[in-house]
This record gives sequence, structure tokens and C-alpha cells, in this order.
Amino acid sequence: MLPHIRNAADRAREVYHDSGAKARVEQEGYTRVDPFLIAGGEGVPVLLRPMDKLLGAFIRDDVSGILINSERSAGLVHLTCAHELGHYFMGHGSTADDSMDFGPKSERQEQEADWFAYHLLTPRGLLANVMRRKRWSVQSLKDPTVLYQLSLRLGISYTATAWSLARQKLLETGVVKDLLRIQPIEIKHALLEGHHFESRKEVWLLDETDRTSILEPRTDDQILVRLKSKASSGYLWSLGELASEGFQVCPAQRPAEKVTDPKQLVFGVTTAEFVLTVDDPSQAANGAPMILAMEERRPWLKDGEVNAAFETRAKFEQIGPGLTRVAKQQLLSEVPVA
Repeated sequence: MLPHIRNAADRAREVYHDSGAKARVEQEGYTRVDPFLIAGGEGVPVLLRPMDKLLGAFIRDDVSGILINSERSAGLVHLTCAHELGHYFMGHGSTADDSMDFGPKSERQEQEADWFAYHLLTPRGLLANVMRRKRWSVQSLKDPTVLYQLSLRLGISYTATAWSLARQKLLETGVVKDLLRIQPIEIKHALLEGHHFESRKEVWLLDETDRTSILEPRTDDQILVRLKSKASSGYLWSLGELASEGFQVCPAQRPAEKVTDPKQLVFGVTTAEFVLTVDDPSQAANGAPMILAMEERRPWLKDGEVNAAFETRAKFEQIGPGLTRVAKQQLLSEVPVA
């Protein structure tokens, strides 16, 4: 690794630790680094607005700032913000970026900002933490569905996630190129087979391994909850609490699974799936994590035995034109009180 690249990666590791991003993941349960929070901690306001060609810009001034194209995907918005933070933390001057694809022939400061961004958003410690919670092995990352779900938890695109794993030497370049032949739209369609599908919306697959996490979907994402079920014994997952928390819930019809190994059969245990969407996006994006809780019990027994319970939390993000929520809070805190 070239010295200036190593310096950028080292600076990103320092920021990951010193900004509180590491503690947010390891102690609070989040699964990604929030570049908006890091910018806010530095007093750097982030403004999103539609732009024709530019992805983002960094303005160095007495009060530095970051401008990002609000018309791009959430993953690209996060990566662009991290790239502009790279310019800030590496001491660069004002600059504008119309691409996030920087090769060895790019200007030195763009290479530094690029490596800073990837090492800030996908440090090995964060990858290991998420993989441990989800019980994913390095081998399982070669599964496109696993890679897609990892990308959602990291808050960056499927492509950026694949290349970040190559940079961290977890996947070989040839494997990454094979994975990128499969498009996320194919994965989303397979996950929601038989259910209403909108190609622009992300599809989160949640299961028992998400219990300890705080996930950060966008308010218009679809959430597919897949849980073990003992419906054949009269147990059903309750949906009332989800509705009261502000979710629309729709049971999903899942095709019968092929049994490849009869020894793995557990009689009486099947799979139940539910598709969740946010009922009121403006309410969900208020900054507080929402609780997704369900219990499996026999419905005819009012206070009957609970066979199983599932609970996780989701802090919904709404990306649109204007100052980020963090930047607004920062400005409000600076307004003198009469």
C-alpha cells in the first residue's frame, strides 16, 4: 500500500474510534457508521439538494460544509458524505466530485479521500461485529443475498460493499466480479417472490439473528421478517403490537422449500414470513428507534404460554433535500436563548 493511501486508512481508523462511531456499533448495537453524525460532531453542516451531475462537494472555509446530491441512492449519499469527510480530515481544500470511482491514476487527494471513505464505513472491526451477530462466515459472503443484506446493514451500495470486502482482503477480486454479475433487483425480487414488489425500494431480511441490533432502513424500505413457526401445533405469531407501533403488516406466501437433507427436518417447525412497511414515514423518521416485537402463542388462549418471542429495533432514516437532521439540531443548539 502506498504511503499516502496508508495514511488515509490510518486517519479513517482514528476517526472511527475517536468520533464515537466504534462505540455506537459495539455498545449501542448499530450496524453502520453514520457519516452525518461524524460531520455534525466536527461542526461541518451537510446539505442535500438535487444536482445535475455532481455527487458532492466539500467547501473549506471558516465554517466548512458538505454538499450532497439528494437524488442518489441512500448508499451513494452515505459514501459521498464519507468521501467529502475524507477531504475534510485529510486537510484538503474545497473540491467537487462527479464520481466515486477513483483509480490509481486519479489525483492524490481523491485517492486519499476514497480510501478514507471506505476505511471509515467498512473497517474490519465493524465487518467482524456484523458478521458475528448475523452468524455469517467469510465463505457465506460469497452468497449474493448475504452480500446484499450486509450492504443494507453497512448503509452503502451492493457494489461498494463487494469492493470494500476486496480492499479488506476478505474476498478475491475474481469473486467480487462474479458477485457483481448479479444485480440487487434480482435478489430483491427473489426475496419478495409472490409479494408486491417495487424495484427502487430496498428489501431487508430480518430473522432471529437481528435481535441485538438497531437497524437503520429508509422509511420507504420493505422489511421481510422470517421466523420459525409452530403453526402446526396451533401457535401463531401475533401482529397486533406491530400495527400499534405504526407498521402495516402483510403475511407473505413462501413457496414450499425443497428438503435436501432429511436429517435436518424438525417436525412441527416451519417458517413464517411477514412483510412490514412504515405506515407514517414522517412519524417514523423522528429519530427515535421503533420497536419491532412479536410473540408466538396459541391465539385462543388469552394469557397462554408464549412459545417464542422476537424483538429488534429500527431507526428509520429519511433522506431528502435540505440540511440533515443532525445539522438542523446543531444549528438550533447554537441559537442563543433569550
